[in-house]
Amino acid sequence: MRLIDKSLLSVVILVILCTTSVDAVLGRTGEMLYETKCGRCHEAPKPNAYSAEEWPGEVRAMRAQAALTEAQYNDIVDYLTTASAHSSESHGSGPNLGGYMYTEFFHTQEKQKNWDLHYLAFFVSGWANDRINYFAEFELEHGGTDDHAFVEQAYIDFWLTPFVALKVGGFLTPFNRFDEFHGPLQNYTISRPQMAREIGVSGWKDVGASLHGFLPFDDKNSLLFDVYTINGLGDGSSLRGSRQYRDNNENMAFGARASLLLQNTVEIGVSGYHGAWDDDGNLNVNMFGAHVLWPTSVIDYYGEFSKASSENPAGVDDGDMSGYFVQASRLFPNGVRPTIRYGTLDYLDPGAEFGRSPRDTDLSELVLSLDYYPTHSTVIKAEYQILMEGSRATSKDNNVFGLQFALQF
Repeated sequence: MRLIDKSLLSVVILVILCTTSVDAVLGRTGEMLYETKCGRCHEAPKPNAYSAEEWPGEVRAMRAQAALTEAQYNDIVDYLTTASAHSSESHGSGPNLGGYMYTEFFHTQEKQKNWDLHYLAFFVSGWANDRINYFAEFELEHGGTDDHAFVEQAYIDFWLTPFVALKVGGFLTPFNRFDEFHGPLQNYTISRPQMAREIGVSGWKDVGASLHGFLPFDDKNSLLFDVYTINGLGDGSSLRGSRQYRDNNENMAFGARASLLLQNTVEIGVSGYHGAWDDDGNLNVNMFGAHVLWPTSVIDYYGEFSKASSENPAGVDDGDMSGYFVQASRLFPNGVRPTIRYGTLDYLDPGAEFGRSPRDTDLSELVLSLDYYPTHSTVIKAEYQILMEGSRATSKDNNVFGLQFALQF
């Protein structure tokens, strides 16, 4: 009888241990998926950033970008809702509110610039039902003075399937990837790459519709895509100066971005754009881009290339613009992240013949940045930007030292 009791007791203990081990493995699986999938492009928020009620909607809104299968989505949500429920710092339910702000200071050899409250941005997001979510971003730039208060994004996503959605409204144009990393915690430097500013035209917001989502090949490999139609770049002084919400002609612009996500880690993508530029809708601008994201356990690598050509009137050479940047960064356990970036910009456009400013920019840049994260949502950055003129430009000392103090809330 004692032998039977001991055997029964052993079985019970074994079942308890196995159950505990399975639960631990499942929890660890969700955590690992979250760190891999959601931490691939940016630092993943802490589980207590949202409440257990809010996490399913937050993960679902980013499902296409992270290429989450149904099982992966469930594992991540289970982990986050459980971890969030154990925290006393969880927020309440309802529409999610947030934003960021950052103050900067720059110094050059020519002059010392004043302190600048560069951005104060507010977010609101949520779900109307299981298939419709919304996102809006409002920004006050440079303290909101001189008409620097605007809507950055305001769109509705209609999820046709768990993997595919139709986005309608104002959104950042899906060209390359930098625009999605321009926030102070996602951009590891203070300055934005010269190429991304002038050709990828960072902060490129427009109004239209985009069919976006992903096609999973298996649990680790997917095809991410965006196919969109928007009002398109307007007849401004440059590509960057042509960002608009209201259209300047009757022609719609079209574009697409496709990216391969390999082993849940490496992302390789291409982008294209075509649209009329002038008021009459007769002269077009075409853009091509390519990007690579490769986070590793040692170094996070990131690079982009852009090329654009703009049609000019007969007898005037077409505009020709190209550039690239490559970046390497690492976050150390003590919250310090050094980053180095090298890039080029070659922008040649004699567009003054019909209103655009002539541009002849030939330069390269080397950026050295050191970030310190006192908390998960706060960063202090110091940066030195070395600008080097090319063969078509006169050399000058225009290097920039910068400081940035940023908080995301």
